[in-house]
Amino acid sequence: MQKEKVNDLICIIPARDEELSIKQALTGLLEGSGIGKSNFLVVNNASKDKTAFIVKELGIKTLDCPKIGYGSACLVALEWIRSMDLNPEFILFCDADGSDDPKDINRLYQTIRDTNSDLVIGSRTLGVSEIGSLSPIQIFGNRLTCFLIRIFFQKKYTDMGPLRIIRYKSLTQLEMIDPTWGWNIEMHVKALQNQMKVIEIPVHYRKRIAGISKISGTISMSVRVGIKILYTFFKLLFFRK
Repeated sequence: MQKEKVNDLICIIPARDEELSIKQALTGLLEGSGIGKSNFLVVNNASKDKTAFIVKELGIKTLDCPKIGYGSACLVALEWIRSMDLNPEFILFCDADGSDDPKDINRLYQTIRDTNSDLVIGSRTLGVSEIGSLSPIQIFGNRLTCFLIRIFFQKKYTDMGPLRIIRYKSLTQLEMIDPTWGWNIEMHVKALQNQMKVIEIPVHYRKRIAGISKISGTISMSVRVGIKILYTFFKLLFFRK
């Protein structure tokens, strides 16, 4: 990705209580992704630590989202983009814990342009996942969700990975609403329902730099997330309107 091209992309990074990892993660993205600093948008999702302060020190645009939830943070970012009358060609979603390999961002960007896809998802299953980066319940949940998509949509996928890039026009067409962990599956299912072109490519996935995952950190939380994902899937499947 050449620097002169990055003005057609905005990278949204929700962050909640990531003071131990955010600086290293963002520095790695700035140095390795080819995306300019002005194209990053970090959403401070009700952090109780110094996450927002660290991001601002790095000179990266920061928004505040007081309502806890991955989807809520993404919706705040999209509303800001709309209110500023920005019109990027692509929206990239990336994690704040350093688990995403910056080099994969260039591959996602090139793939969505070269294939004229609407949505490109980074598959941790097709790629190489560092030992311990995915919990057993995450692996099971991914397999179950992808199995359901294959049954109901006759499409074969391997992962619901958070590292993904989507055309901005396609994203606005989806009218996303989920405020929590159903965000990724909502995007995927709605894209298929709208007959959009959705593909996946292999990516590297690393253990988070520090801290505990908000999703897989505890068994109870993992179960809650799994239930929400399944609920979102079947709600969209049977009550699309």
